[in-house]
Amino acid sequence: MTTTRVLVVDDHEDIRKTLTVALDDEGYEVRAAANGQEALTVLDEWTPNVILLDLMMPVMDGWAFRKEQLRRHEGDAAPVVILSAAGDLETHRAALAAAAVIPKPFDIDRVVETIAAVC
Repeated sequence: MTTTRVLVVDDHEDIRKTLTVALDDEGYEVRAAANGQEALTVLDEWTPNVILLDLMMPVMDGWAFRKEQLRRHEGDAAPVVILSAAGDLETHRAALAAAAVIPKPFDIDRVVETIAAVC
């Protein structure tokens, strides 16, 4: 059995650390990035099974990241789970072709369940 790989993309260090530790404890292989640009760099060398993506970040936000991710990886782009405090998440889910949405503040059990459902 292969380990599920999760890329956490969020500008809040506490959220990145919390998710990284919690998902690692659940047996996931986790990498983290502070913005979309860092996440694209990670994707150049590592392929996740799912991406937890905040929308509102400096440098490169979630919308710009998703557009570039889909452009670069076309048919093999990892599914995205939006993890955000933005309003109207279902509209953003549809616009970004995301697999799921989780509003902030989040429950870690819901994050784990959503990753399992998406992968």
